[in-house]
Amino acid sequence: MCSCGKLKGIIIVGFEENSETYIDTQFPINICEFLGVNPNLLKDLVEQHLNKKMEPNYVEMKLNGEISVASFYSGFSFRHYVGKPNFAIIIFLSQDDVLSNEFEGMMRRIAHELLPKREALNFDDILGQYYEMLKKEELTSYWEEIIEGETSVIVVKKKEEEKQNTEEIEDVKGEIVEEQMIQVSSADFLQENEDLKAEITELQNLIEEKKSKIRELTRKFTELMSENTKKTEEIQSLKEEIREQYIKLEKWSQQMADLNENNAKLMNDVKNLNQKIIERDDFLKEKERKIEELKGKLTGEEEFDKKAKVMLQEKGDLVTINISLNSEIESLEKEIKNLKNEVEKTQNQITIHIDTIFNLKKEIKVFKKKSSAKDEEKEKLKDQSLDLKKEIKVLRRERDHYKKIVKENNLL
Repeated sequence: MCSCGKLKGIIIVGFEENSETYIDTQFPINICEFLGVNPNLLKDLVEQHLNKKMEPNYVEMKLNGEISVASFYSGFSFRHYVGKPNFAIIIFLSQDDVLSNEFEGMMRRIAHELLPKREALNFDDILGQYYEMLKKEELTSYWEEIIEGETSVIVVKKKEEEKQNTEEIEDVKGEIVEEQMIQVSSADFLQENEDLKAEITELQNLIEEKKSKIRELTRKFTELMSENTKKTEEIQSLKEEIREQYIKLEKWSQQMADLNENNAKLMNDVKNLNQKIIERDDFLKEKERKIEELKGKLTGEEEFDKKAKVMLQEKGDLVTINISLNSEIESLEKEIKNLKNEVEKTQNQITIHIDTIFNLKKEIKVFKKKSSAKDEEKEKLKDQSLDLKKEIKVLRRERDHYKKIVKENNLL
């Protein structure tokens, strides 16, 4: 036996088509708010369930290292499930709760009997009743799973009481059959039996036909879900590539801005050097003009020999200065030439970067078109998936109707 009288609460979690979780219902009504539980906190638990081939499975663990839970996942597809596919029943445990192996079986019974009643108006009340029975250990274990629309025993755990009950039921059935055989004449009974056999055969054929359609639609639904997952992954990959291209574009834009700033500085330096060269040229022209004036005054006048010598000396000094200025001019010209080369290199780099940015923009446009096409395909797949779900639901209702007819008339 297990000591579970201090259970904190129960919730039912559903799954969207993209495996996103949502809290479907809870008891008590505010247990999630009280414990601070949300779909994000259930992420690790959901991953453990879905990693087990999406078949019905049971997990015990702690959420965020603090909240102890026991959880049963009903299964993913319509081929293999307990109660109703794609739901998880989660029990919040207290520190004093000690669970036995029978606890999983009791949770499986809740899934088997409770989940098919999900659309009932009083579902919350029914959930509360099952939760109270679980706390009082009044639920018997259930170890069967639905496979291909039929019941298949997965784990055989038959107790002596269940065997005795089965034997008693069989004895009662035998007595009822004997009484009916005594009351009804042999001819009437045989005719009724033949009619019942024919009706049973017809109903079985109808059921088999519906089962076949359900299997085919389930297969198509599974294929669409797989294709939808692939399309989603491709779209995510394209979005990631676009994001990387945008990052590259930002880097190239930053480099181009830096190069433009460096180019502006170089152009300003060239402008200053050209101004200095012009000023030196004007200075040299002024000196040469003065020398020419002095030469004219000195021609034919001996009394100005001394002044001429001084002038010649000054001329020699000016020639020296001119040589020095020429040397500086040559140095400046070389520097200007180097700066012009750097400017040309910078302009070439800018041209290359502009071409690269243009190509990146073209690639981004292509990626956006691909992403848009993938989104359209994804919407189409969603519409097809909804149509298949509706058709499966109608077929399941027809199948249940025929099963109900068989059961009410005791045709089996």
